[in-house]
Parts: sequence; structure tokens; C-alpha cells
Amino acid sequence: MLETSTPTEHQEATITESNLLQKIWFHPTATLQFILAKCPDKYVLTLFTLGGIVRAVHRASEEHQGDTMSTTFILLLALVGGGLFGWITYLLYAWGMGVTGRWLGGRSDYDTFRTVLAWALVPSVATLVLLVPEVAVFGDNLFKTDLAIYSLTSRTLAIAGGLAQMVFSVWSFIILLKGIMLVQNFSLGRALFNMMLPGGIIIVFIGALVLIFKVFEKTIG
Repeated sequence: MLETSTPTEHQEATITESNLLQKIWFHPTATLQFILAKCPDKYVLTLFTLGGIVRAVHRASEEHQGDTMSTTFILLLALVGGGLFGWITYLLYAWGMGVTGRWLGGRSDYDTFRTVLAWALVPSVATLVLLVPEVAVFGDNLFKTDLAIYSLTSRTLAIAGGLAQMVFSVWSFIILLKGIMLVQNFSLGRALFNMMLPGGIIIVFIGALVLIFKVFEKTIG
């Protein structure tokens, strides 16, 4: 069960600015309270930049970009494109959660959501560590449609990597959900709605634009 209770004195005493990256995994609510109170800007842009790189790498894997590009080139694109521009998506999402949260009766602003979202990315960002052994084992096959898995080592790495990415992504989701419950004083259901609503609005907006374009195309055609 997710909790938004005030951290105990013991937790407050053990959380410091030097161990935030460790504490966010196991005491997310108390750690976020500490961060928001004492260092709301700490690592925010760094985490967004690394989060952008993670998104670019995952997209390359899902789109099997290795069929047309080398692994080295894909990683360079992820580093430059994801690092320079990927964080913009997170900033827009934080703004969207702030706006839609107020519709639901919440009071948190963009800056608060920016901090919560950035720190919720810590587990997802940790998946970048997996790239080192994956590149070493799979090389230019890493992002291809048919990933060549011949040895026990490669099979074990592929399974372990997939499981780790799934677990870390779920944990980032849970930390963000806990963070929304904390800063908005929302129930689990309302916090989940606050999390999903910005994306839903974007989908509806894009769908409306596509529909308008098709109607316009038929009209002039």
C-alpha cells in the first residue's frame, strides 16, 4: 500500500544531501519531502538529461534502428539528441501535471512537479548501466530486429537486462505516484489520474488535429 505519511524522526535523521540517490529507492516519500524542503533543484536537469538519453535508447530498441545504423551511431544520437532535447518532454509533462492537478483540486505548481518527476527517474536512469555489458556482448546486433543470442552468457544477459528494465521502470512509476500523492495530498486513484491525464489530453488533441486535417483534405479534394 502506498503511503503519504510524514517520515519518522529516524528517517529524517538518516536522509542527507549526500545519500539522496540511495534513499529515493527505499524511502521515496520521506526522501522527496527532504528534497522539496531543502534542495528542490538538486540534480533536476541532470536527471532530465539522463532520462532523455534513456528514452532515446529505448526508442532505438523498440524501432530496431540497428537494422539501418551501427550501435555506435545510435548511442551517439541518443547521447546528443536525447541529452540535449529529451529533457524538454519531461519539463512539458511536469507542467501538464501541474495544470491538470489543479483541475483535480491539487495545489502543487510546476516547480514542485518538476522536482518530483526528476527524482522519480532515478531507477529508469539506472538502466543506463546495463548498456556497458550489452554493448560488449552484442555489439552491432544490440538494436537489430533479430538479436543474435547464441551463448548462455548472451541469453542470461538478455533475460536479466529485460527484467531489470521492467522492474526499474515500474519502480520509477511507483515513486512518481507516491510523489504526486505527497505533494497533492491525493488518494491513490486521484494521483494516478493526475499522472495519466496530461498524456490523455495530448492524445485527444493529436487525434482531433488528424480528424480536422482529414475533413479539410476531403473538403478541398
